[in-house]
Amino acid sequence: MVRRECRKRIKRKIGIEDRKKKSEGINLYTTFFIFLSISEQICKGKKMTIFYTLLPILIEIVRLINCSGNVSFEKLLINDLMTEYKKWGKSGRPVRNISTVSNVSFSLGLIQMDLNEKDKVLTMSMWTRYVWNDEYLTWNPKDYGGVTTIRLSADSIWKPDIMLYNTADVDSVARQALAVIRYDGSVSWFPHTIFRSSCSLDVTNFPFDNQSCHMWFGSWTHPSDQINLTMLTENGIDLSTFQSDFKDGSGWDIYKVHAERQVKGKDNVPKFTIVTFELYMRRKMVFSSYILTLPCVFLACLTLVVFWLPPDRPDRTSLAMSIFGSFMVLLLILVEAAPPTAGSIPNLGVYYCFNVVIIMFSIILSSLVVNINRGGNECQYPPKWLNLITLGCLARAMCMRGKCTTRNIYSATNEKSHERIELFNDISELHDFDVDRRHLSDFEKQLYDLRRIILRFEQKLEERNRFEKEKTMAKKSWQRIATVLDRFFFILYLVLIITSLSLLFPRPV
Repeated sequence: MVRRECRKRIKRKIGIEDRKKKSEGINLYTTFFIFLSISEQICKGKKMTIFYTLLPILIEIVRLINCSGNVSFEKLLINDLMTEYKKWGKSGRPVRNISTVSNVSFSLGLIQMDLNEKDKVLTMSMWTRYVWNDEYLTWNPKDYGGVTTIRLSADSIWKPDIMLYNTADVDSVARQALAVIRYDGSVSWFPHTIFRSSCSLDVTNFPFDNQSCHMWFGSWTHPSDQINLTMLTENGIDLSTFQSDFKDGSGWDIYKVHAERQVKGKDNVPKFTIVTFELYMRRKMVFSSYILTLPCVFLACLTLVVFWLPPDRPDRTSLAMSIFGSFMVLLLILVEAAPPTAGSIPNLGVYYCFNVVIIMFSIILSSLVVNINRGGNECQYPPKWLNLITLGCLARAMCMRGKCTTRNIYSATNEKSHERIELFNDISELHDFDVDRRHLSDFEKQLYDLRRIILRFEQKLEERNRFEKEKTMAKKSWQRIATVLDRFFFILYLVLIITSLSLLFPRPV
């Protein structure tokens, strides 16, 4: 009994000195076990007084011997915590009472971002910030030289299973980062993570479009009565690093961020806490405005020149074909630049196609005007209904009433008919004269035949002149109709261009 009591007293004494001298190294514990065997020998001789007198001296000697192998309080603390932590393992929530809810605060810090418009994937390089409490990682700073904070590998402790629900990748790339632990059990873990989330796009207003992408974060397995997920900051996401250092490297401007915490679940289904982040982005349109929009507007305005040229110019159609080919090249560039989405079609693409169609019609109308301009070559006057529509209504509507109107054309036609009647009367009189002079002499007959030949020649010359005049009048009538139609098509095309620009052309929001 005496020996057992002596051993308990010695161990208690050594434990007290050990807590005071923990900085002296782990080898001190091994030396104390040697003293235990010596103490047994001393206890056998019942020399307790001498032993208790020499014990502090022996401890000091051991401390001096182990002075070269001192260990810091921080390492001793980490060793004690990890030894105790390994007993329970890192599986399961770090709470001593199963009914305790683990509060996890979460926020993001954006560094860089890239939007793959073809695959509809938003890639973000972020600082993810997690703060929670671990009841198994607590200590009294007084027992460890005033140490209040330590740093441990995040793989050696429990971590909340916060996941990105709408991820577009199997695993998020996360770089290793140490977890900062305070004496009260508060754990702060700020790893650098690359997230890839799916993002639906609406390219109707391309290239002046705005996009919004959502990210849903939450615990993958723990309902809200086990893990309560909250936002670490008010906005939930920090954009200071992105806007100060990496804004110029991205093709998008983030002009608004919205964060919302929700608890979702039904009556018979466990409720989960979900934090939703919504990024509102605006496309940088410097490149797009110069390459895609300005050439399109200039080519559309250049098409008006087709109707400015005179109708008798053969290069009208060539100019329209050149503009048509230029629009097709721009359309191919737009197909390469615009993101291919099945849900929406860019208004700029519709505007391109509309211009291609109206340029095609301008080629057809220009050919029609050229043919109308050359319609009087066969001495055919325009139909009366065409004169009434073009030279009557359209010319009056476009303030193009001139000398060559329908009334003038038909009055000229009546004059030509009157001259033709008078000429036929003269020929009849000449025929009567021939009948009365049958008994003339041979000389007079020859003179009469010569005069008759001259009259026939004059008759043919008059008919030819009359035909040329009628042909000229008919040609002028057709040219006048072509001019009126050309002006009408010009105004119609101008209205179509302005309407398409106002309705179809994309505008910055």
